[in-house]
Amino acid sequence: MSSDKTTSPSSRRHFLKLSCGGLALPSILTGAVQPSHDVARQPAGRLEPVVTAIQVHIVKVNQRGNWVFVELKTDKGISGVGEASQGGKLIAADEQGVLRKEIDTFFGLVKGQGVFNIERYRQQGWQLAARSRISGTVFSAVEQALWDIKGKALGVPVYDLLGGKLRDRIKVYANINRATNEKDSHGRRPAHAFQKNAEAALKLGFRAIKMAPFDEMKALPSTPAQIQADIDHAVGCIEAVRKTIGNNIDLLVDVHSHLDEPLGIEVARRVEPLQLYWFEEAVNPGKYVKETKAITDATERTTAGGESIFGREGFAPLVAGKALDILMPDVKHCGGIQELRYIAALAETAGLLVAPHNPSGPVATAASVQAVAAIPNFAILEWAFGEVPWREDLITPREEFVDGHISVSNRPGLGHELNHAVVAKHSL
Repeated sequence: MSSDKTTSPSSRRHFLKLSCGGLALPSILTGAVQPSHDVARQPAGRLEPVVTAIQVHIVKVNQRGNWVFVELKTDKGISGVGEASQGGKLIAADEQGVLRKEIDTFFGLVKGQGVFNIERYRQQGWQLAARSRISGTVFSAVEQALWDIKGKALGVPVYDLLGGKLRDRIKVYANINRATNEKDSHGRRPAHAFQKNAEAALKLGFRAIKMAPFDEMKALPSTPAQIQADIDHAVGCIEAVRKTIGNNIDLLVDVHSHLDEPLGIEVARRVEPLQLYWFEEAVNPGKYVKETKAITDATERTTAGGESIFGREGFAPLVAGKALDILMPDVKHCGGIQELRYIAALAETAGLLVAPHNPSGPVATAASVQAVAAIPNFAILEWAFGEVPWREDLITPREEFVDGHISVSNRPGLGHELNHAVVAKHSL
C-alpha cells in the first residue's frame, strides 16, 4: 500500500475519521418499517392539520432545467413545501402532462388526511413511486412537504422530529458545472471557464469545488483517438482548476458515467496525484455495481455515487459490496427525507459515508440540511453555484453561508417559506 493512501486527506482509510471529526457518534438503528396503527391517537381536529389543496410552482432556471416546488395547503392555514426538480426532463414531462398526472396521483394519497402520519403516506405510495424517476421525484416532494407542515404544526424544526441535530452547520461544496457554459471551437468547455467559476466560488467563501469536465465527451463506443482527446481535455481542466484553487481546497470531480470500467480505472489512477476529495460515477453505479466496485478497488482515492437511485433496495448492492466509499442519495429522487435517513443508516452499517446529491433549488437544499443535521455518517452537501442571481430571494429567510458551511435553520419545519412574489415572477 502506498504512503500516499495513508497520508492524503482524500485517502479512503482516513476519510471517515476526518469527515466526522474523529468523534464516535451514535449509530442509527435499522430495521423493517412497519405501518402505524395509530394507537392512542387523539381525535381528528385537535392540532393535526388536514391536507386540503396542492399548488405547483415551476420556476424557469436555465437550459439545464427548471425548479419545481410542490406546496401542500391545510385546513389550519399551514403550508408545506417540497421540491420535485430533476432537470430538463421535467420540461417535456410537463408538456406531455406526465408531471401533472403524477402530482395528482400522490396528492390523492394525502388529500383529506392528517399530516402527522407520514409513514402511512410512504407505505401507500411506495410501489407507485418506484415506477419511474418522475414518480419517485414527485413522491419525494410530497413527503418533504409533509415533514415541513408537521414541524410547523408542532413548532419544531424537522431535525427535532428525526432525533435531534448533531451539527449546527453543514459543510457544502460549490458545484460550478451548471454555471460553466462557455464553449470553445471544438464544442468543449475550456479550462479557463472552470477556473473562472472556481475563483468566484472561493471569493464567496466556499472551501470545496466540484466540476464535471467529461460532459462534452463523445458517447462510447468512439474512436481511440477521440476517446484520448476527450479524456486529455477533461484531465487538463481538472489540473488547471487544481492549480487555480491550490491544495488546501477540496476538489471533487463528477464523470457523469461517461466512461466504462477500463477507462474508469485508467482515469481514476491518472488523477490520483491531484488529490481529489472524490471521483464520482465513472460508470452508472445503479446499473453497473461490479464495474463500480472494480474502479473503487483500483484507485487509492475516494469514490462516490448513487445520485439517481431510489430507495434502500437500490443502494443495498452497493453497500453490501462496498462498491463506493460515499453514497449520494438525493432527497428529491431517493424517496424523501425519511428514506435518505434509512439509506444513511444502511451505509453506516458498512462504515460508509453519505453526501447527498443536491444540484437543486433552495427547497431541496433546506430539506437536505434538516436531514443531514441528524445523520452521524454525513460528509458534505452539494450546492448549485451560479445558476441564477435571484436564487437567494426565492425563500425567506435566505440561506445563510459562513466559511464554506450552510447554517442549520432552527425555525419550525424546513426553516424557510417560499417568497411567492419572487416565485411568481420567474414561474412558467
